[in-house]
Amino acid sequence: MTELFPAEGSYDPYTFDIAHFERLLSDNCGRIFVSDDEVQVKVIEVGHRDHIFTNVTDLQAHLETSSFRGTRIILIPQRYSWDRLTISEAGIRLLLNHFHAFPAIIDVLSAFGRLTSESSDSLGGCYSWKHDHVSEFCYLIKNVEQHGRENSEEPWSIRQLGVYHRHDSGQETDTFIILNPMTSFQQRLKDAQIKHKTVPTWRDIHMLALSHATWQWRWYLSFWESQLNQLISKAHVSRVEGRRKTDKMPVLSIEYSDFQDVQVIHDRMNVAKYVLDSNARICKKYERCFQGTLKLEMLLEELELQGARVDKLLERTRSGSGLMQEIISFRGLDSLKVSSENSNQMAQLAGEDSSNMLKLTTKAQRDSETLKKITILTMVYLPASFVAQFLSMGYLKVNSTKHPASLNFASEMWIFAFLTLVLFAITFALWWYLDTATAMGSIRTKWWRRQPREKLANEKV
Repeated sequence: MTELFPAEGSYDPYTFDIAHFERLLSDNCGRIFVSDDEVQVKVIEVGHRDHIFTNVTDLQAHLETSSFRGTRIILIPQRYSWDRLTISEAGIRLLLNHFHAFPAIIDVLSAFGRLTSESSDSLGGCYSWKHDHVSEFCYLIKNVEQHGRENSEEPWSIRQLGVYHRHDSGQETDTFIILNPMTSFQQRLKDAQIKHKTVPTWRDIHMLALSHATWQWRWYLSFWESQLNQLISKAHVSRVEGRRKTDKMPVLSIEYSDFQDVQVIHDRMNVAKYVLDSNARICKKYERCFQGTLKLEMLLEELELQGARVDKLLERTRSGSGLMQEIISFRGLDSLKVSSENSNQMAQLAGEDSSNMLKLTTKAQRDSETLKKITILTMVYLPASFVAQFLSMGYLKVNSTKHPASLNFASEMWIFAFLTLVLFAITFALWWYLDTATAMGSIRTKWWRRQPREKLANEKV
């Protein structure tokens, strides 16, 4: 049966919301902890020996039978970032109840486990508690490390380390539960013991955790500063107007993606500002809780220095993004101006085209008037011309010797009339056929209309 944590009556319910912490642990155990057959916990009894446990039963037996007095460090790693802690729910309840850990450690535990995105800044924190001869102190501290992943634009990642410390002055024992001890942290602990050849005290463990979360921030900020310098330098020399047709050499130009990159850096700096302030608060609270035990002025000065750098970088990101926005806005206005000029040119060309069309229309009207006059004159002179030509052919003669005078028609007159009617019928039939052909027939018969269009299309090509 799974043990309840905290055990009933172990802590003041007026100070700690016991039901809340139990519910928080139960609701998140599937995300934070592995199953019982995947347990991997290392227990370091400083100055004595190390133990590695792969099941809860052996861990329980060791804790119940061990008579070790001194500094004990329990390491609970993650297999990789954003994965579960290598301890089961039964195992963590066993540890917390065995060492009578105060309920606030559940908040720190909740910051670990399998995640699909970066954890919220509201998780974790720094807590302390004293009763009788026992003092407890736990915190979630964050540092930066190079992750070594290939094909990544960001070589750095923010890591977190959970530390719980129980100091029992009556029994002269110190117990540490360290969550997600990174390889670099464990290597520093190992190297320190080899070089100093002395047993580390509980003060040394805190100094190691706090210093491990301090010294890499300088290089993390230097990386983002170099990225920001490139973007701001690009903005300083970027062409403001759009690129002209006469430009032969490539020119630097700010794109909206550059503005987005600056915003990414701004977001990273906001996170760094919060983490640095949080780490500094942990150092200050440690000094208040354990007065005279550890001097952290050097670490605090480094954190404050990097915090000041973050403030300057935030200011530069704001000014840089403002400059880029102005460049992009001005370029938009310039594009609008160019578009307006092109529209004016098109309108001018359209006006010229309209003027030419008006001239052509006026000329066509004049031609139409001329044709009308010619038609009227033709109507006057054509009958007379026809009569004169007809009389000159000899088909009609006037016999004036008789009284009254008479008209004599030649015998060829009927041939003239017949041929005229036949030719008129053929001409009318041909016109009617060509003009009233069906849709299918029009494709073949209206060749005289298609030919100019095909010729015009060939000329355009």
